[in-house]
Amino acid sequence: MKNRDGLIKFLIKPPIWLCAIIWVLGAVSLGGTITLYYLGLWLELWAVPVHIVALVFFILSIYALLTVIGVPERAKERPRVKQFFSSYNTRAFVYAAGSILFNGCYVVFGIIIANLEHSPWLGVLVGYHIFLVLPRAVIFVTAKIGKGAEAHTQDRQLRAYEYCGIALILLAIAVIPVIRMTMEDKNSYNYFISAIVYVNAIALYTFVKFGIAVYNFKKAHRQDDMSLIAVKNVSLADALISVFTLQVMMIKELEVGDTVSSLGSTLNPAFGAAVVIIILSIGLYMLINGYKKLRSVSPSDADISVAAEPCEETDNSETESSADENT
Repeated sequence: MKNRDGLIKFLIKPPIWLCAIIWVLGAVSLGGTITLYYLGLWLELWAVPVHIVALVFFILSIYALLTVIGVPERAKERPRVKQFFSSYNTRAFVYAAGSILFNGCYVVFGIIIANLEHSPWLGVLVGYHIFLVLPRAVIFVTAKIGKGAEAHTQDRQLRAYEYCGIALILLAIAVIPVIRMTMEDKNSYNYFISAIVYVNAIALYTFVKFGIAVYNFKKAHRQDDMSLIAVKNVSLADALISVFTLQVMMIKELEVGDTVSSLGSTLNPAFGAAVVIIILSIGLYMLINGYKKLRSVSPSDADISVAAEPCEETDNSETESSADENT
């Protein structure tokens, strides 16, 4: 806890010498990428790291300027910012909202490009991302949006958990066309950079994403918030599909002979089927488990009437006792 607080304090107010180094490196890298552009070399493979470094230090330079002005230091005193850093639940839903925004932007972008390119493959990916937005959106609408009594919080969480199970079942079905097109070798990619560089970057991102998803999946299941568990179940399903996509991409782009091609024709359907079964199983479990828990926490009309009877008796006895006292 102390290490995390120290890191947050360092990030909010880094030393001025570190900010100066970031600004110098940002200026040098940005100057390098501008020079490559005017020399006509900015699309070369070896120029890609220069562009990446320039982008990273440009963003860091802006943040360093904000720390000098004191923007992060003033922002940390706001209640919502404090809640973000102190509450795992809040951070999880903020990241989920970011995922909804990202997937939503991909859907809009994908629809435009798929129509311009007349690409069935991009159309299938757009459909998959729509069903990837659905479970997270269901959780937000059911558990977090709308007003209600605090006593109904658990009921809303369970309903979000149950509805998310239905959405994951639909997601598992939506992934099937993606797997089928990869088996028929109809998945096409056009890279702005080398395929090897692209695949390596995607591999790094996917492994980090999968590791974080597994960690958060285990951590969320130690919490009592069922809507939080649902969010992390969706993240795990998303990560599994990313691993499958990475496998297909690597086998297709890096194949060197018939052996690798034969391996892909066997491995891709098997792993794709496993991903569908896992997501479908998670969805069914959430649907059944959420339904059972809802029935156990929601009192029936009979229970309400039985619970109300002692209150009436108590009221009658109090009335009788007050009458005796008056007498």
